[in-house]
Amino acid sequence: MKQVAQQFVMQKLKQLTVYDLMAYSKQYNIPISKSEAELIVKALRKNKENPFDPNGRKRMLTKLAAITSKDTARSVNRLLVELAKEYGVAHWLK
Repeated sequence: MKQVAQQFVMQKLKQLTVYDLMAYSKQYNIPISKSEAELIVKALRKNKENPFDPNGRKRMLTKLAAITSKDTARSVNRLLVELAKEYGVAHWLK
């Protein structure tokens, strides 16, 4: 069941829109500009790393930092953690 749920979340990340990301950043008070959101969405669509695996998440965020900035990658990580908390799966990110 866990693997199916993780696959579902990974698919949702690939379908995330700039509008969705901007709404989440506002909801969780995490500053992300529209241009950063566009780069993040583009990177997430190409991402093959598992954000629930600590090493996979680190590789994903390192790639993201290379195309945006370290601060933006940290913001995305915070956003992932907040969303995981909201859906009761924060323990999957450890």
